[in-house]
Amino acid sequence: MMTGRRADVLAYTPDRSRWATVRVETDGGVYVGRIYVPDTKQRVSDVLADDRQFLSLTEVRVNDGERVEDYMAINKSFIRTLRILEEGGIAAARAPGGGAVEAC
Repeated sequence: MMTGRRADVLAYTPDRSRWATVRVETDGGVYVGRIYVPDTKQRVSDVLADDRQFLSLTEVRVNDGERVEDYMAINKSFIRTLRILEEGGIAAARAPGGGAVEAC
């Protein structure tokens, strides 16, 4: 029997999606970028374990280079390790160049 559960734990909370900065290592290189964790997922590991073949990254640096790629998709079957560098708060819309999008 389930007793003592708080109602706020069971309630759906919209807008819980967030971004995390991750370091992904494959045999072909090292990628540092941002991964979107939607509100339907609880953890970065849930995104990694879902049934999609590719992991989508934004604002990606390859092999510690200076150039930042806007977007990359990495085949999950080639990922050796994934380390979370920063797990941020609620996701916000971002303007090109990384700035926040301002409401009109």
